[in-house]
Parts: sequence; C-alpha cells; structure tokens
Amino acid sequence: MNLTILNPWWRGKEYLKEDKHIRDFEEKKYQWRPKLFEKIHLKPNNIFSLRGPRQVGKTTLVKLLIKDLLEKVNEKAVFFWNCDEVINFRELSFILREYLELCKVQNIGKKYIFLDEISQVKNWQRSIKSLTDSGELRDCCLLMTGSNTLDIKYSVERLPGRTGKEGEDFILLPMSFSEYINLIRSDLGSKIKKIDNLTIKEINLRVKTTEQYDSELKILFNQFLITGGFPLVVNEFFTAKKIPDYIYELYLKWLIGDIVKWGKSEKILMQLLRTILLKQSSPLSWDSLSKEAEIKSHKTVSVYVEDLENMFAIIVLYFLELNKKIPDYNKNKKIYILDPFIYHLLNKKFFFKENEITPKLIEATVISGISRLTYENLFPHVYYWQGKKEVDCVLKLKNEIFPLEIKYQEKISKQDYKGLYNFNKGVLVTKHYSQKHEKYPAIPAHQLLALLG
Repeated sequence: MNLTILNPWWRGKEYLKEDKHIRDFEEKKYQWRPKLFEKIHLKPNNIFSLRGPRQVGKTTLVKLLIKDLLEKVNEKAVFFWNCDEVINFRELSFILREYLELCKVQNIGKKYIFLDEISQVKNWQRSIKSLTDSGELRDCCLLMTGSNTLDIKYSVERLPGRTGKEGEDFILLPMSFSEYINLIRSDLGSKIKKIDNLTIKEINLRVKTTEQYDSELKILFNQFLITGGFPLVVNEFFTAKKIPDYIYELYLKWLIGDIVKWGKSEKILMQLLRTILLKQSSPLSWDSLSKEAEIKSHKTVSVYVEDLENMFAIIVLYFLELNKKIPDYNKNKKIYILDPFIYHLLNKKFFFKENEITPKLIEATVISGISRLTYENLFPHVYYWQGKKEVDCVLKLKNEIFPLEIKYQEKISKQDYKGLYNFNKGVLVTKHYSQKHEKYPAIPAHQLLALLG
C-alpha cells in the first residue's frame, strides 16, 4: 500500500503545499483558523477526538495542525489517513501496522497519527484497542475525527484506560457570529471586548463597547443570517455574491447520506425535517411531532431527532425543572436548526424560499450562539422554561442558571419581560433596543452575539 499518497510531506516538508486541503485553504479569500486550533495540544501516548458536522473544516484543521507539527518533528513522524474507503477494522489495523513498521525501520520515536472520519470504519475501536494493548501505539499521539458525536464518544468509552492521561475530546462547530466578524472584519473584531462572565453587570459593561459599531454589526449580522458559519459557504457568498446551487446540493447530501448510512429512511428523514422547520421554537412532544410529520411511531421520531442532534444539524431544548436545575425529558421539547445556512437549505428544499429572514431563524441563531457557552461532555446545557410565561432559553453554567427571552420585533413592551421575573435576572434579546427596563438589560441580538468569544 502506498502510504505516501496521503502524506506528501514525506518527500520533504515543502511538498505539504501539494496537499489539497492546504492548497484550498491558502487560495481562499477568507481563511478561517478556528480558535480551537490554539486549544489542541497534541502529546504522545494520548488519544484525542475531533467532532463536528461535515464540511465544517475538520480535515482542514487537522492539516493546519500537521503544518504546525512539521516545523518541529521529522516528516515521517506525522501520518494522515482518510478512513472513508477503509473497509473494516482489520484493514485499518493493517494500514496502521504498515506505518508503524516503517517508523521502526527508520528509528522514528514519537509519532503523530491522524485518522480522518474514523466513524466510517465499523468497529474501528477494535483495531485501536488491539494496537494499544499490544504496545504498538506506544509513543504515538492519535487524533481521530468524525461527524457523529455518539459514534466516537461511545467507541472511545470502550477504550477504558487506553486514551492516556491527557487525551481530550474536541468539537468544531460552524463559526460563531463573533468568529465571523473576526474573519470578515478583523479590524472591527479586534475593537470588541468579549464577555468573560455571563452576568448582567458584565454584559452592560461590554455592550457599551459595541454600541458605536451598531450599524456595522447589523450589516454583518444580516450577512451571517444568510451564510451561517460554514467556511465554504461564507467564501462562496463573498466571492460569487450568492450561494451557488452546488453548495446546497453538497450539504443536502451530507444530511441525507449520513442518516441513510446508518440504515434510516430518507423519506422519514425528509418528512421530519420539513416538520421541524415548520414547528421550530414551538414546544412539542414526540407524539405530536410524529403526528405532524405523519410518521407512525413517536419512537421513530425520537431516534431520528437524536441522530440529527448527534450530526450537529439541530439543537434540542428540554424543559428545565427550576427547583432541581435539571431537565425533564418527558415534557415537551423545542427543536432548532443549529446553523442559519442549514435553515435556508431546508427552506429552499421544501418551500422554494431563498434567504428568507424570519423571527424563528433569529431565535434559532441566538440560541445556537449562546449555547456554545454551555458545552460540557460534548453536549450543550441549554433549556427552556414555562410557567405562566415562557422563557425561550435558559443556560446552565456549572450550577448557575441564566435566562434569555428573545423578542426580535420593532417594539418592546413591559409584558415582554415577564418571564424573566421568575428568575430575578436575565436578558431580553431584541432587534433595536439597548436601553434598560427596570433591572433587565435589553440588548440587540447582533450586539450580544458579537460579544461572545
């Protein structure tokens, strides 16, 4: 097997420029280097995972990590393999052993192995377990990427004691609005002081730094509501002044392909996605969602929703039991599309509408953006609450909760704050207003999201 094909730098570090992902990255007008890049510290004798939706830039991030590594280590100490065409775990073991034998012959010590889209290989953990137990992966740092949270999460959990003391799981989501600003207008992004702690005092303090850039942030936010945070979409939008049809097809194939690959029905998926788009932000039970989507079993609906959540296509908000500060999984749920572009993709597919900006889209964008503050063990801790008045979004940060009510409309009244009274704190997310009402700040969505680092 020719291992050099996917590792051109073995012929010399200068050949890295021949790598497709590095070449594509350097040709782009807007080169997104995620903040995550600075957080990944690769060390031998550890196993790392990198998860995120397809087409978000996981492979490009890996290649940037490789580029950085090649400045410090021997070229042959860095090995990359795309697992999309690996037949099974036995073939994966064969490939890895061939590389490890090469290292042994050439007396290469510490090694860095990158396995892209590992979840394509059924029972891949059997290969890693065997190689780890035999000592063949000693002095190796292993980083695996995948597009499904649970597949890698549960598979890694089947490797107890084998992931190393400093092994870690990372998530790469589409860029946030704050990252979008830094990418498109780095001059503006550098002037905005980000929120360190989600408190009313901190928010009010930081909002003052954004008010003078309000009109510029509005323009960028309106663009973000069309492109979302996928780097390919962003670059196509600013290069071609529109999003080409092939981009929609590419992402639709991802949504359908990954579900079908797991033995699910494309027809049921389409029925469910159409209903989720229509009912976004409305509290639903699995039973009512199955009836709306004309799907026979509510159990089928829950399984498909979980798959979509694990693929980073949607985000599910469960009802929060206020006294216990824990979710009640039996009560109605609220489902949101994770990224604006996926919203437009589905809207175009089902209703032939292009770039339609709606209050539901704004609400989903705010909730998706704010939920990034709460990720723990690969999942966000963001909920909703309903008493006499509903609160759209309740964040759980450690053991503290923080509510946000979203009213993206022309006029704000005292009634719009009522849900926050139950918490005695919180923020009203608005369209225009930034003045205070009683003790709760009202902050435009574009300003709030710009402040989130």
